[in-house]
Amino acid sequence: MTEGTEPADLAGARGQLEELCAKVGLVSINDLPQSETPIRPPNGSTLWSSSYARVLLWPCGASDPASVEQAAAAGQAWFDEVLVQGERHTRGRPIDGYLVLALPQAPDAEAREEIRRIELSVQVCRKHLIWPSSADDADGDPVGWRRVADVTVLGLPDAVAAPGPELQWPGLDIEAEALWNELVSIGVAEAILRHEEAA
Repeated sequence: MTEGTEPADLAGARGQLEELCAKVGLVSINDLPQSETPIRPPNGSTLWSSSYARVLLWPCGASDPASVEQAAAAGQAWFDEVLVQGERHTRGRPIDGYLVLALPQAPDAEAREEIRRIELSVQVCRKHLIWPSSADDADGDPVGWRRVADVTVLGLPDAVAAPGPELQWPGLDIEAEALWNELVSIGVAEAILRHEEAA
């Protein structure tokens, strides 16, 4: 399972991810899957799962480029096997994977270039790096973890209105309403021909 001690403040990252995962139907797995690889997830690793995606929180021991690259490689290798196992259980239906590497503190400028390279790689899964906020952050908000909402599958904006049980048609202006009525009455092919002749 997991080894070592959990990095400080990781519970905050887990809480933020849990809240966003719940919004998109991902639920946390109590026990991490067994893997045939010799890699063991660090203490604090957490997996969320649904029928279409998996999100893995993988703590990183340090924020320097070498440590980040090593954690990304280990997390990706372990997660690859978990994703393959999941696809076997779904009869080959693809499952999207999102590896979230939690750094213990904000990376320096040198490490940010490595982070960009890692996040641009889509080998095996999408990768995102997060770190705790600090008082030095530009927005002055020292609460929470940075970049959690950037995790592709989780970064959906809050809905303006809750979906209702009935379909709602958009409002159409006079020209759009006339075109819609024409399409309904004569069909798409005939409407295209009429408009091409008129042009």
